[in-house]
Amino acid sequence: MQRRDRSAIRYDQFVKPKRKRWPWVVLGALLLVALAAGAWWWLTRPAEAAPTPPALSQAGRPVANEAYQWKAVAIGGGGFVTGLSLDPKGETFVARSDVYGAYIWDKKADRWQQLVTAATMPAADRVQDGIATGVYALAVAPSRSQRIYMAVDGKVYRSDDRGAHFILTGAGGPFPLPWDANSEFRLHGPFMAVDPANPDVVLLGTPQSGLWRSANAGASWSRVGSVPVSADRKPGPGLQAPGTMLWFEPGANGRVFAMAAGRGMFVSADRGASFRALAAAGAAPLTLKHGTFDRKGVFFGADEETQTLWSLRDGQWHNLTSEAGLPTKRYGAIAANPNADQVVVFDSGGGGHQSTDGGRTWRTLSHTASAGPGDPPWLRLADQAYFPTADIRFDPVVPNRLWVAGGMGVFHADVTPDSVSADWVSQSRGIEEIVANDIVQTPGHAPLFAGWDFGIHIKPDLNAYSTTFQPGERTLIAAQQLDWSPADPSFVVTNASDTRMNCCSQDGKAVMAGYSRDGGQRWSMFASLPTPPGTKDDDPWRMSFGTIAVSSGDPDNIVWAPAFNRTPFYTTDRGSSWQAVRLPGAEGDNPGSFEHQWYQRKTLAADKTTSGTFYLYHSGEAPNQGLTGLWRSRDAGAEWQQVYQGEIAPFGNAAAKLRSVPGNAGHLFFTNGYAGGGDTALRRSIDGGASWALVPNVTRVDDVAFGKAATGASYPTIFVSGRVGGAYGIWRSVDNAASWQRLVDFPVGSLDQVTAIGADPDVFGRVYIGYKGSGYMWGEPAPCRPAPLAPLASVQCAAVGR
Repeated sequence: MQRRDRSAIRYDQFVKPKRKRWPWVVLGALLLVALAAGAWWWLTRPAEAAPTPPALSQAGRPVANEAYQWKAVAIGGGGFVTGLSLDPKGETFVARSDVYGAYIWDKKADRWQQLVTAATMPAADRVQDGIATGVYALAVAPSRSQRIYMAVDGKVYRSDDRGAHFILTGAGGPFPLPWDANSEFRLHGPFMAVDPANPDVVLLGTPQSGLWRSANAGASWSRVGSVPVSADRKPGPGLQAPGTMLWFEPGANGRVFAMAAGRGMFVSADRGASFRALAAAGAAPLTLKHGTFDRKGVFFGADEETQTLWSLRDGQWHNLTSEAGLPTKRYGAIAANPNADQVVVFDSGGGGHQSTDGGRTWRTLSHTASAGPGDPPWLRLADQAYFPTADIRFDPVVPNRLWVAGGMGVFHADVTPDSVSADWVSQSRGIEEIVANDIVQTPGHAPLFAGWDFGIHIKPDLNAYSTTFQPGERTLIAAQQLDWSPADPSFVVTNASDTRMNCCSQDGKAVMAGYSRDGGQRWSMFASLPTPPGTKDDDPWRMSFGTIAVSSGDPDNIVWAPAFNRTPFYTTDRGSSWQAVRLPGAEGDNPGSFEHQWYQRKTLAADKTTSGTFYLYHSGEAPNQGLTGLWRSRDAGAEWQQVYQGEIAPFGNAAAKLRSVPGNAGHLFFTNGYAGGGDTALRRSIDGGASWALVPNVTRVDDVAFGKAATGASYPTIFVSGRVGGAYGIWRSVDNAASWQRLVDFPVGSLDQVTAIGADPDVFGRVYIGYKGSGYMWGEPAPCRPAPLAPLASVQCAAVGR
């Protein structure tokens, strides 16, 4: 029941204006009404409305009825939005992403809202990283705008209330294999189509098992065997191909077109129940990346493989690249204006062309890009010659408005038939798609958030969008790790490296690893980079990615273990020169313990109290199985001793985290970060890694962080993302891991996988959470009223529990 707001009860609702002879009767009646309203409010108030004490964030310790407020760290954009869907009335606008979830445009809030949350998804998905992946296909039903179909992680979900709640359709469907929303074919599509006349008829094209159809809103699915499975498009193990792409032909005829990659186009005359190979004259494309029908029923398709553009008109295929003189390009995104004779096509880098005569002639479209009003200012960086482009759609309501799903978010441009440029303006606010790598906050400074592709964001105001990122505005630069020195809290190091390892090193900044002397506001690149054995001096990425640490007592002393299992190096002069780390017994040119650059692995740490002491966890990649265990150096990285032999925890060769406790010499925590079951208990050492003990009842830990100690406590506050007593959540201990309080189960409903945690050394209880594909959250004690998480919410207040 809804809480009554007594302030809304007006005097004139109960007293007729001209009755003045009975003031005491009137006043008595008012008193009775007020008492009744008060009683009604008391009896029907929400249980969560119990008062919470004020100024919790200043309390400096846990308090009774403690509550935490959770929000997204405002960065914005940052990842590929791979597809768009709108209904013909423009009432529902959704976008899918490649690394986590999907978004819906909230007109009232004037921002995008995440669709995949603990409040919207079924209970079975509300588990630790239970659905931490991108969305493979997403479609709004044209004739029922409240209905959304979403294909994710091998299952199909349906919402009938614009994404407020999703149900699993037909037990998810009989699909034999999951789909990778982040595959190399993620920019193809659409892989899902809903009958324009019947919202219960939906088609889904999968890569491994072909085309599927439901005629009952997903209650059951049947394989459409008349469309073959896409052909394998790439060498290597397994089927590598996009799913079947689908288009309903405009009009009432119910025809559906389906493109099976490598097999060609198929057509259905019975709303997708059965198909036959399309009979059309002329040479035909065998695969497409995107396609569209114009308002006259002409089909246009873009073939990225052959770098050609096609049209199907009057039963005849036309190769427009040759017939209309279009240049050979990796054409991808294509759209037709529903209100004009206009077709627009872009290649993968944003180069555009448009036609106003059915594709017979074409004119070039240039492009610009800018950050829109209220959007993250740093998105101005999208104004580049290369504008990553996935999908485009004309707005069904705003004339000539074109939307694009791009590599930095969602943008729009007003492109009329006589336009010569698509001037993209971002509308990405609410989208948080940075892939988080690390979080660091040093005493007296703003927190730093490091991620893939768009570097390091320094956040003096967690609620304000970033204006820039560090160590420099260069796309695409990944900051894989950060570290700081207690000897100088203003000193921070990073191993930032360009993610594009096959291009773009001409500026000499393919690796921007270096340091900041002002808490992360300005950065300097290391004066030199070493050349690990087996690499060449002219390889810009010879020393890149991996894990890095700086001495607690000497900012000039840095150790860096790069990716690709290459030899670690150390420096005592802030990177002017480097010396190789020699682990006794190491074999070959690649004795390192960081195999792949995308690992969420933090296995090198400086002791946060003892100067010149470093720890390195080695996972024993072949042929160096004998190196497995913990290594320690007490002389700045020159000499190393294996102080613990063997795995600290099983399966520590991927997402393991080794963390040193500030102010406590030799105190370490270790988690294998393993998601596959088995022994996932949290370990700790208080003797510099020589021995390890289990932390009781704490398992499946993603990461560990240390924040300001509670008032009267001598040990830093410990935060973990993981399970305590079998229950998942974000947990806090103020008594050196003797007891734990759960701060929240899923912050703002995020079902994404946690990759990093950080904490504020100056504000008690403030904690930061980084995710695999949805940016960062932050929470702190606050005088808010705990309440159940609302669907499509952007803020949450949670009661602290045990």
